[in-house]
Amino acid sequence: MTVLPEDLFTQIYRRAPTEQDRTRLTGVKAGLGLSPRDELWPMIMVLDHYDQTIRAGRSATVKDVQRVLDELRAVPDRAGPIASAAAQKAVARIIEEASDKIAHASMQKSITTADRISRRELIVAAIAGALLAVGLAAAAGWGMYLVLEARGLCAEPPGATFEGDIACIVQRL
Repeated sequence: MTVLPEDLFTQIYRRAPTEQDRTRLTGVKAGLGLSPRDELWPMIMVLDHYDQTIRAGRSATVKDVQRVLDELRAVPDRAGPIASAAAQKAVARIIEEASDKIAHASMQKSITTADRISRRELIVAAIAGALLAVGLAAAAGWGMYLVLEARGLCAEPPGATFEGDIACIVQRL
């Protein structure tokens, strides 16, 4: 068995893990002393996926801002010395509009990603809770069966009632 639950990784990330992913998550595993079947893996992988998504969004935002700034720095040079003041005002206005658009798009992407991840975590938690409840109910039923099997329910052998039903006398403990 591998040190990383790759099927869980593939479900969350929707891709196969790279060597960098394996190294990063194996380091987390070693630091926390987790086994590949540990219950914390889904939470750790979802948080890691969220971290990777946010980092990628930030990197894309920085690249877009840098590209816009590079384009805008070239505007005054092309406009010439006479239009320099007007061009700088236009550049400032364009930078402000572009940064607002980029910030809004980045915020929307982060919120959408966080909502999707939260929804997925809620579904996983609901399924896990339901399975836990079914397991506890089955264990309680099995335990009751074993107690009744070991001690018996009737204090005396079963007999017939006046109506013909089978009945037994139960003593309280």
